[in-house]
Amino acid sequence: MRKGCTTIPEARLAQALLEEEGAAPGAGLASLPKADVHCHALLNAPLAAYEAVLGQPLPRPPARFADFAEFGAYLAAHLFPATRTLSGMRAIVRSGLERMAGEGVAYTEASIDLLLPLHIHAPPEAIIELVAEERDRISSRLCWAPEIGINRRIAPEQLWPTFVTHVNSGVFRSIDLYDDERKGDLREIARFFRMARDRGLQLKAHAGEICGPEKMRETVATLEVDAIQHGIAAVHDARLLDELARRGTQLNVAPASNIALGLSESYQHHPIRALLAAGVKVALGSDDFTIFGAGLCDEILRLHRAGMPTSELAKIHLGPPEPAASAGSG
Repeated sequence: MRKGCTTIPEARLAQALLEEEGAAPGAGLASLPKADVHCHALLNAPLAAYEAVLGQPLPRPPARFADFAEFGAYLAAHLFPATRTLSGMRAIVRSGLERMAGEGVAYTEASIDLLLPLHIHAPPEAIIELVAEERDRISSRLCWAPEIGINRRIAPEQLWPTFVTHVNSGVFRSIDLYDDERKGDLREIARFFRMARDRGLQLKAHAGEICGPEKMRETVATLEVDAIQHGIAAVHDARLLDELARRGTQLNVAPASNIALGLSESYQHHPIRALLAAGVKVALGSDDFTIFGAGLCDEILRLHRAGMPTSELAKIHLGPPEPAASAGSG
């Protein structure tokens, strides 16, 4: 299992922010080596990459979605058609990796969905080969530690054979249970996490996004995760905050996503400050850049402009694990 993400010294972060705002010469936040530990590889590229694959313009995503269903409907109608071939998939994965490298991301755990072989009627090995090739291609500029994404809506027995193939490939470094946390039974997915744990993979799951802290408690207890994607609902339960801080469970927070999905009113009111104040380990992720349009530099700058002082930003685990390169080989 990889070591945890690191923090960036406050003085270095302060200098980068000065450069970003034009108060000092320099490359700004892009000069900082960063870690994006919550993102989906096929929702990570600029929208133009999808338009290039499809050969047509696409409607812009709304600034705010009415609910999770509207979000899913936009993906299905406009983005998923671009991922129905290996060539389209490769173009989008590559564009997303290039985007991250361009903004100074040094390490990412961008996930690849187990649904893809079913989606394009290809063997799992074809997807795994594509991931390994793109990982190796970008490795001199960005360490990609690929993650297996498990969709809650799909029957576990349907995904299990593909999951075993992915784990046995040696290409992947973590797993993540994602999609609407109101769906599925965690007990039925526990065997995926047991196998991943036995193979030394990091364990992650989406929780505390659209459900309350009780779902986070269930997730931690049933799946014994190392990190939770989102986890912002923990601010409503002081005992849960204490438990997360004690366990060292990392919350991989994505403010732009939370705001667009109506889970937080604004950057000024985002729960990240309360999570940090409680001593919880917090990292950042872009989640779905294609939809929400915010990379890590954007998230840091927006939080700062919303009133978060550099001393608090420096508590976020923004930097790559040490050493970042340890996760890059298959």
